[in-house]
Amino acid sequence: MTKLKIKKFSVNPLRVEEVFGFLKQVQAEAKACFSGSDSESPDEINLQTSSLLKTTLGTFNNAIDGYDAALKESASIPSASVASGADAERDLAWRGINAYAKAMTAHPTEGTRTAAVEVKALFDKYGDPTSLSQTEESGVLHNLIQDLQVLPAEKRTALALDVWIADLGGKEEAFLAAMQQRTSDQSARVIGIVKQSRQVADAAYDKLVDTVNALALLEGEAAYATFIDHVNVLIDQQRTVLKTRATLNAKKAAQTPPVETK
Repeated sequence: MTKLKIKKFSVNPLRVEEVFGFLKQVQAEAKACFSGSDSESPDEINLQTSSLLKTTLGTFNNAIDGYDAALKESASIPSASVASGADAERDLAWRGINAYAKAMTAHPTEGTRTAAVEVKALFDKYGDPTSLSQTEESGVLHNLIQDLQVLPAEKRTALALDVWIADLGGKEEAFLAAMQQRTSDQSARVIGIVKQSRQVADAAYDKLVDTVNALALLEGEAAYATFIDHVNVLIDQQRTVLKTRATLNAKKAAQTPPVETK
């Protein structure tokens, strides 16, 4: 008869936020199955077992708390707030030039009015990018700015548009620079504090799995069956995520044209 146990699963392939989410789910299952309350304290465990499980859960909970703190610290780096501010500035710049173009479509001079209608059509073509993700917004603004810059000089002059285009372009460049700095800072932080705290949490998870499996074997499955079943479901979910990602990456690789060599 096969003994019930938690499946062997390495969390290494999971991304930083994914592994944190998975471990938090495992923590919630442990709390629900072993404490019978909302408390995460290992002292609340109501099983008649050795102190080993209490100690292991305490270590696991502390590791999760450390991982959580590291992630929050990484997200609070100064360059993150600079990037957020730069994003807001480019949004304002887009709204300003869009509103200006719309207002100028009612200009009393026919030539100016006609030029404004053409410009406003460009904005309508791309839609409002400020509600998109930051990467998607950058793509839209890049194309929009290019289209505005190649407008005939007489039309840009009639609308006094160059100063607006320069402002929007400058705000987008400032955002991209801030994002590059934020990515650099976050990468360094991930390599340092986040990586270290993740390694501790990963090891604590492995220890918890080994402990529960051992206790279920020695003491019987009844007290551990629900936790084991639920964690196995979580593991299957993560395996599906990894399998789907691998499939998508394979498709992208297949669609990428080969590099020509001379």
